[in-house]
Amino acid sequence: MTDDVIRTADLRAAGVTGHQIDLRCRPGGPWQRILPGVLLLSAGPPTRAQRLRAALVYAGPGAVITGVHALREQGLSHLPEPDRVHVLQPEGRRLTGHDYVFLERTTRLPTAVVRDGLALAGAARAVLDAVRREPQPLRVHQLLGAVVRAGLCGLPALLAELNAGSKRGAAAPRSALRALTSRESNARAP
Repeated sequence: MTDDVIRTADLRAAGVTGHQIDLRCRPGGPWQRILPGVLLLSAGPPTRAQRLRAALVYAGPGAVITGVHALREQGLSHLPEPDRVHVLQPEGRRLTGHDYVFLERTTRLPTAVVRDGLALAGAARAVLDAVRREPQPLRVHQLLGAVVRAGLCGLPALLAELNAGSKRGAAAPRSALRALTSRESNARAP
């Protein structure tokens, strides 16, 4: 258990009965159900870290946080925090999103970058997962540029990830990367 987030199954395995869990999770009780099968062992509102940890616990082993939440954990804390946590899960898993968790199955599960015990997608994958669903072209440019300017990854890594991934939602990021590459080339020209 980390950040007071624990699976109900782990409590039961430790000898806590379902009845005891239900009693403690009543309104006004010391615990709360934060997601199906996931408890927060405190009564107050969950912190950002607890919400992220709960999303990973809910998604199960092998899951990684991606998108803007992963970028914030890797140093881009100035990015506005989205309402939903985007979590990648192994292709064979059949969980669906719930409440504030958006789950996506993938055949290309990235190797996790671990920060503060949280499994995160690397910057290139995280930003591309974010911009593939971004309806505003200016925001696509801003997110990609922010990752490059922060030194989290370069344009070649972004292009390689874009080419390796799904073609769905790739047009806007591809256009933005062309513009960033052109701008970078013009800046280097004498």
